[in-house]
Amino acid sequence: MELKNRKDVLLMTYFRRNARENLTTISRHTKIPVSTIFDKLREYERELIHKHTTLINFKKLGFDIKINMLFKISKESREEFRDFLMTNENINSVLRINNGYDYMIEAIFRDMADLQRFTELLEKYKIELRQEVFILEDLKREGFLSDETHTRLLLN
Repeated sequence: MELKNRKDVLLMTYFRRNARENLTTISRHTKIPVSTIFDKLREYERELIHKHTTLINFKKLGFDIKINMLFKISKESREEFRDFLMTNENINSVLRINNGYDYMIEAIFRDMADLQRFTELLEKYKIELRQEVFILEDLKREGFLSDETHTRLLLN
């Protein structure tokens, strides 16, 4: 599916900015009828939107460690390792990647002791290469297509 016109892009920017925004409020700002917005939202949910979600400040919940890790895994361990990543409670995101690595994860931990327990669990897998990057601060998160500046990218 593609966003066909300026109205589609405008609506998607409102949905990306705040998925809980009242349709009446969006209608007031965009001058698009509520019924049209409702129909477009249902269409997008069938074909374009994977899920509506909430971005959380994990530090305020007591989770002070956020880390991205890259892994290169031996072929014989890859599927078992993937299953481990998909079910581990500390992992927020799992991505399949390339350029010398197989997976990238974002993981959240209360403290270094929790991170250490996690890294000990990794020892049973045949990890050929591992890179760790600690996230100090989210400067921009989920910003793509959240304002009208992206209109030109989608309509050209």
